[in-house]
Amino acid sequence: MKLRTTSKTGRTALLALVAGTVIAVLVGIAVPTYSINTRRTGPRDDRGFPLYYTDNRGLALRICEDGSARCLNADRGDLVAPAGEGFYWMATAHMRTKRGPIDVEFALEAAFNDRGNPIVFDRIRIRGHLNRKGHYILQHPYGARRFRAIRPREQRNVDITTDLGCSLVRRPGHCRGNIDNFLRARKPPKGYVGWGGRLSHVKGGTVRNSLVLRTHKGRIIGRAGRFEILGKRAGGLANR
Repeated sequence: MKLRTTSKTGRTALLALVAGTVIAVLVGIAVPTYSINTRRTGPRDDRGFPLYYTDNRGLALRICEDGSARCLNADRGDLVAPAGEGFYWMATAHMRTKRGPIDVEFALEAAFNDRGNPIVFDRIRIRGHLNRKGHYILQHPYGARRFRAIRPREQRNVDITTDLGCSLVRRPGHCRGNIDNFLRARKPPKGYVGWGGRLSHVKGGTVRNSLVLRTHKGRIIGRAGRFEILGKRAGGLANR
């Protein structure tokens, strides 16, 4: 998935990708068991979303919705029930492997459920097309993910999305996901942790700051060392 867009239309297309279906089978997980530091999340805004989330390194991020290119032009009007969405943080990368292209996304996202209530979840998504079916291993900043590519004749034979929710009522802010810290660009613009739609080298990964794709036998067939990072620092909100 390419995030190089500063247009309203481009961002709408990006957010539409968030609703994909799973057509490849997840066969194994090897990731850290801890998640966002929820002892420093918070209070909720007038829509019911936490004002910020803090990772285990003390980095607090608010929803990126100031209308700037750093937030992919997203503003408050994009996070409105029933179908609105917004991001506290997102990191994406495109891999050109020996067997085809793969797009990888990590995110902490705000949205609404079927009843119009606010929800927050963290996401790991792997999408693309490999020219050989079988089992693969993606080594990423938070661990490793095993997945299966189905037969190559399918248009997108890798399509995996794992969303794990964050509590907004009991233990407010507690997240069940696998992301314990926010990847950030090495030299981000002031007030942000990334450039939005611009690729950059990153820091902050739990295990590594890159992606490596292997076959089930361990052969490396692809690497990616740069990410497009979206995220806005909470600033004074985190000190309330």
